[in-house]
Amino acid sequence: MTQGSGWSPTAFGGIEALARALRTGRCTAQEITAAYLERIESLDPKLGAFTHVARASALATAHAIDLMLANGTDLGPLMGVPIAVKDLYSVAAMPTTAGSKIDVQDLVQPEGPFIGRLRRAGCVILGKTKTTEFAAGTINLIHKPPRNPWSVQVPLMPGGSSSGSAVAMAADLCALSLGSDTGGSVRQPAALCGTFGYKCTVGMWPVDGVFPLSATLDSLGLFTRSAVDAGVAYCVLQGTAIPRAVNLRGLRLGKPRQRFFDDLQPEVEAVTSRALELLQGAGVEIVPFDLPEVSESDEAFSRLVPTELAAFLGTERIRNGAERLDPVVRARLESAGSVSAVDYIRLLARHHENVRNVANRLAKLDGWVTPTCPLLPVPVGDCNTVDTAVAWNKRSLRNTQPVNYLGQCAVTLPLAVGLGALPVGLQIVCAPNEDARLLSIAIAVESVLGAGARRPNLSAIGAAAE
Repeated sequence: MTQGSGWSPTAFGGIEALARALRTGRCTAQEITAAYLERIESLDPKLGAFTHVARASALATAHAIDLMLANGTDLGPLMGVPIAVKDLYSVAAMPTTAGSKIDVQDLVQPEGPFIGRLRRAGCVILGKTKTTEFAAGTINLIHKPPRNPWSVQVPLMPGGSSSGSAVAMAADLCALSLGSDTGGSVRQPAALCGTFGYKCTVGMWPVDGVFPLSATLDSLGLFTRSAVDAGVAYCVLQGTAIPRAVNLRGLRLGKPRQRFFDDLQPEVEAVTSRALELLQGAGVEIVPFDLPEVSESDEAFSRLVPTELAAFLGTERIRNGAERLDPVVRARLESAGSVSAVDYIRLLARHHENVRNVANRLAKLDGWVTPTCPLLPVPVGDCNTVDTAVAWNKRSLRNTQPVNYLGQCAVTLPLAVGLGALPVGLQIVCAPNEDARLLSIAIAVESVLGAGARRPNLSAIGAAAE
């Protein structure tokens, strides 16, 4: 909100509060949009979340929103909400590079139905946000990542590949942002930047018009201030009622015995343990269970995903553009040549078999819970070689990748139960196509844990930007 209007991005209290302010005349869509654009202009030179800011079209859309409201046309809860879009999504009249220096314009599809749904809902698209190259990893060596807003002095890892959308949401540069998630590309940066992140079940939302990494594992996702906001967006995009909080008493959440709670950074372990204690105090039953299939996810991500990306890009493009590829991405693509057709079919068959087996075994649980990322964000400078970047990718995505491999939907909530300076995320996972149930659980959990209550020191970021 511009000065004197009584609303500002830093005072953003959620999508429903913004909607009330807009409809009661406390502000206009143009004022809201202008306030976000001013904040982007002020802070993004330091943060680097955006690759393209669509100032003129955003203001024009906001003007049209105000005219519709004045004439009695209400498009619903997302009307007038300013959003930021990851640079894998095609948006009409905006550039799409997929984070690469290679020319991929012949592969970029027209604007897809998912963006179309948001337009029809009345969202105002502020611009495009940074992604790692082709979303193939959480960090690049030749593409500078955006700055995690939780640290001003030392650049910390913001996560990836949807790094720009996570930073934009965490720094109040938008009210909602879009990402994609193949192995954690929404949940991991959301956890590291202290926002709520939701990835849908694969295939629930159409990926037409979104540059693919893996046709098998790609899913779309949202960054929001809270689980409640994610529920509002979900109801609009799905055409359903807003998910409401479940009764936590008697809820059964599984705690995997394998992998997810091993070798946690002490701060992450302490905050996660406290969160689970609070949930048990609210009546949640935490049920230990076995999940041996997670051991197979590493092979799928090291072999299946690069093979599908290489097939989409084409060997000639990869060969001719090798020197312009980020070294981390080039290393992943080089491994694709070792996967035979027989191997690929075997990996796919095993993936589908494990999805079915896990869904059947977990039928008696309402969901399962883990730390989202096993460690806190590290300094960007610690990942300045291919080996260190690959090691960071492997460890930081350890708890998110299996969720995609097993076909589940998931969220991460930023925890407010710790005393540390940096954010920690709690991952909640549900069975395929149980997305509404997942968000209902997340909303209830959020009410107990106070998730999202802590915010980065935005004034310090502003001072640094100056």
